Amino acid sequence: MEPLELLQKVREVAVLANPNEPTAVSQRPFDAAREGNASLPRAKRIAERLKLPWREVLAIAHALETEQNKLLGVRARGTPANWLTREGMCSVLRVVALRRGVDTLTLTEYRAERGAMLAADRARWMHGGALRVPTDEQIVAVAGSWEAALRLAGLAPSAPRPRSVDQVVLTRVEVIERFHEHYGKRPSRPELEAFARGNGLPMRAERNRKWSVIVAEWERRRREQGLPPARVDLRPPGRPTPKRARTRTADYGKDVGAARRGEHRVMGKWTRANCAAAVARYLAQLRTHERSTERGYTDWAATQPRGTTPALATVQEHGGWETVRREAIARNERALTGAA
Repeated sequence: MEPLELLQKVREVAVLANPNEPTAVSQRPFDAAREGNASLPRAKRIAERLKLPWREVLAIAHALETEQNKLLGVRARGTPANWLTREGMCSVLRVVALRRGVDTLTLTEYRAERGAMLAADRARWMHGGALRVPTDEQIVAVAGSWEAALRLAGLAPSAPRPRSVDQVVLTRVEVIERFHEHYGKRPSRPELEAFARGNGLPMRAERNRKWSVIVAEWERRRREQGLPPARVDLRPPGRPTPKRARTRTADYGKDVGAARRGEHRVMGKWTRANCAAAVARYLAQLRTHERSTERGYTDWAATQPRGTTPALATVQEHGGWETVRREAIARNERALTGAA
């Protein structure tokens, strides 16, 4: 995991560990919140890898992306990149922009095009493997920040990613309370997800938090408000017989009007089937023994025509990366069987 990606994960987990003050979360709560994410090291290991105090890691993780590049770039100056000059950096950026037919570059676009250039160079039979293209971190080490590198190369500044200010995102604790308000019981994780989907609630994923931790937080808030403890009932709605209910699946996916004004999820044109088809295209272009990863999908999506491929965040909204990836694998296998 590269430093910038690592910082992004640190920011996400820190918000889960301490939503009110994520920049002040200590290592132990951070480690507890990261359980379930095996790819993310413990806080101590992250600090050792970045060679920074833990507080500084948190501060950089919550800084703007361009500021992160600048701060990490200052520390990357000691890495083996003595061959890269400012003029060489500018030339590389102009070449990459020319290859993509654009007047500016984002970090993701640069990484994707750099990977394509190196892959094409390695594929050459006789003289392949000699192309030297700097990483985005090495470029930042020379220029000080990504935006500064674009200015030096004569490229336009990268446009900030549009963000919806009207879209409300609910925490799982808030959605559990909505569920309880309607059904009068504490939901299980699948019941809560079905409830959120059926009512169009924009619920935060919070995949790095244990379900037991989320439920404990909800129950603690109820105690603080003087509310009675929630009951745990396995009976599906409308079916009062417990013996019969154990053999049937509860239907909590109906729209019962739980969403309030401004809270309906905006999914756009990307359905789960669309996302699985896009991930299937990504998997089909991988080389033999090349692993499929979220970072790899993001870089590949940046090479596709605008509007033809969903962003990783959109894919994750449809059940998570692994769920959609497995569906995409099954889709490709069916295609191969049909072709045979």
